[in-house]
Amino acid sequence: MIYSLIILGAGAAGLYAGASLPSSKDVLILEKGSRAGRKLLLTGNGQCNLTHSGNIKEFIAHYGQNGGRIRTALYHHSNRSVIDYFESIGIKTLEREDGKVFPASLDSREVVDALVKKCSQNGVTIHYSSPVVALEKSGDYFTVVCPDRRYQCRKVLVATGGCSYPSTGSDGGVFPLLENLGVALIERRPALVPVFVNEYPYASCAGISFRTAKLSILKKAAFLDTKAKIYETRGSLLLTHHGFSGPLLLDNSRYLSAGDRIRINYFPEMAEDHLADEFKKAAAKSKKQLITLLADFFRESGSGSAAELPRRFLETICFCCRVDPAMKAAQTKRHDLENLVKSILRDEFTVERLGPMKTAMVTAGGVDLDGVDLKTMESKRVPGLYFAGEVLDVDGDTGGYNLQFAFSSAYIAVNG
Repeated sequence: MIYSLIILGAGAAGLYAGASLPSSKDVLILEKGSRAGRKLLLTGNGQCNLTHSGNIKEFIAHYGQNGGRIRTALYHHSNRSVIDYFESIGIKTLEREDGKVFPASLDSREVVDALVKKCSQNGVTIHYSSPVVALEKSGDYFTVVCPDRRYQCRKVLVATGGCSYPSTGSDGGVFPLLENLGVALIERRPALVPVFVNEYPYASCAGISFRTAKLSILKKAAFLDTKAKIYETRGSLLLTHHGFSGPLLLDNSRYLSAGDRIRINYFPEMAEDHLADEFKKAAAKSKKQLITLLADFFRESGSGSAAELPRRFLETICFCCRVDPAMKAAQTKRHDLENLVKSILRDEFTVERLGPMKTAMVTAGGVDLDGVDLKTMESKRVPGLYFAGEVLDVDGDTGGYNLQFAFSSAYIAVNG
């Protein structure tokens, strides 16, 4: 039998492609694992963050330097289209205050089961435990080779994912096969990973988060350039036992490498100079212990919204600055007060390393977008070969952006 299409991978992109097809009896999905959607089951801590709310135009900035290049795909099958599609197959959705969209059940298994069911209704067959060990093309036909069987088809859609979470089957094994066909690749590297710095002082503060912190990045190559531009952004930050995490660091890990400098402002609600002056004035006339003044002073921002500088974190700041938190604020040396404020508003570190690929939520790098017609997801070099999802050199921020691209690209690949 010669299939019209073989989809490699029964993950988010592969299942969505099969589920989005018109009824077909000659489409096959080959999945190397024993079940479908293993990585999808982990998404959003098992709750499956399907996409994000808001205008699709706002999505572009959430994919780094390649965001503008995938505009057509995102617009063609937008977040609204994804939500409408899932509701059409029985998955009701809910939107959280932070804009993340989930199935109302908060159960990723419901999503996987619905997509598999829809694939079956469309006549799409899924063969499990079928790793692809070779991919060949001769004339107008492809030969897809598994350990115990060979398949022929007219088109192939590669939806095997990247290299992150290799235990789910997304281990990068398809890339050498694509390279043999002449497909240009970008070196794969981990993205959405924690950032580890030299002399990290906050192990005792693990679990503390900051709703809004400011991150400044200075690349290692720019250290000697006094006019070098510093990249700055804001977001939520999490302290772990070993390093920095949370969306602020995860989303921006794509821009970091060992040796770069980062600066964190844990309280970016007010201008730094103004806040520093006000704190020193408050300390000079205060009868409180230093730690009590710190906790009171950094409790509220200028707008009156609660700030997230817990006492335990402020005590650690004091210890890092070698200042006794129990001493009277008015008796604290001016130099020590300045160091405390500097640690809160301009805490600087050198990046030691990023989290390894096995901890990455997504893979940066993959199939070079220059070699893909992004209106159809077809290879420019190998006609009939299509791509969808993380196998491409596209990595989005946390919050549903990676699944959105997986769904958008998969839809276009089979319906474009």
